[in-house]
Amino acid sequence: MKVHMIATAAIMLGVWSELPQIAAAQQAQHGLTRPQTEVPVPDSAGLFSSPIASFRKQVRPPIDSLPLPPGFTREQLALGDRVFHGEAANGQCSNCHGIDGAGGPRGTDLKAGNLAWSDGSVSGIKGVMMHNMAIQPGMDGSLKPADIEAVAGYVWAIGRKTQASQ
Repeated sequence: MKVHMIATAAIMLGVWSELPQIAAAQQAQHGLTRPQTEVPVPDSAGLFSSPIASFRKQVRPPIDSLPLPPGFTREQLALGDRVFHGEAANGQCSNCHGIDGAGGPRGTDLKAGNLAWSDGSVSGIKGVMMHNMAIQPGMDGSLKPADIEAVAGYVWAIGRKTQASQ
């Protein structure tokens, strides 16, 4: 559990790639040595998305390829796409979640359809967004209620597209 918490904190702080150097410095400081062995990568490692968005090709999904959430129009989905990518309302979403929505060092994978803090509905996604905007001042851009609703619909759609294509 402690290792999981350290890894999670490292990803959130953006120091994931520096962990080996940090560990080596701490070991040297305390006079500890460990044998240098290669850790085998389990077969299940492919189930998880890469924590570093910069190492994968990011492709913005075409709006016309995304499913519409119940009660949404194509125009609302397009607004959500523009806000997500910073083209409207000073949106900041793609800065952490990646251009493709598949996550990165500071943002979770929104395409997997495996939303840990929500039931996956548009209203559930919207609730998580409202919470995150409250605890991360400045990351909410200039969003109005219609923008938030549109982004929640967009996140719903990119998650459903990935599920349908698997």
